[in-house]
Amino acid sequence: MGYSIYQDMQEVNENPDKWVNHGREALRESCKHKQLEEENYCDKCDISEDSAIPMMNYLYPLELKDFEDSKLLKVVKETNCTILENTETGEWFLCLCGGGMDLSQDIALSYQILETWIPQDLLREVCKQPLLSLGSKNYKKLARGIMKQLKMEANRNKEKAKDWKESLANLRADEKAKKEQKE
Repeated sequence: MGYSIYQDMQEVNENPDKWVNHGREALRESCKHKQLEEENYCDKCDISEDSAIPMMNYLYPLELKDFEDSKLLKVVKETNCTILENTETGEWFLCLCGGGMDLSQDIALSYQILETWIPQDLLREVCKQPLLSLGSKNYKKLARGIMKQLKMEANRNKEKAKDWKESLANLRADEKAKKEQKE
């Protein structure tokens, strides 16, 4: 996948000063019970800290930085992703907390939640199979967002094609004028 960066998650987990897991922090802060602190799971909140532990050795760059806690929590609760920050570079990333199947829908929905758009490379590769890794509500939200973004991209591409056509026509007209001057 052209939109991901390889990163050894062992290095991430062993360097908590360099890598901040904002998804895990959002989970911890959302639970007002002592159970999560003691057992890593809160049945009252129906959350587990394990839901925000990076597993796959890939990072998905985010353009924006410093997100609202409610959005971070939504990503962790509704997708198989968490959000990491590299404190040395200031860069933020999505990271998968599960594996074994195509989780492109989870990654794409996470981008929609956090940034409202999906990177171009991913936009074209999101699996279209309904309910693969998302429930019906989130799949419908993702599908509507993808269709909207694809239509916007198509319109932009039509405008760019029109600009290129005009540029080519101008070049041809200039060449024709120069040729006529020589004759």
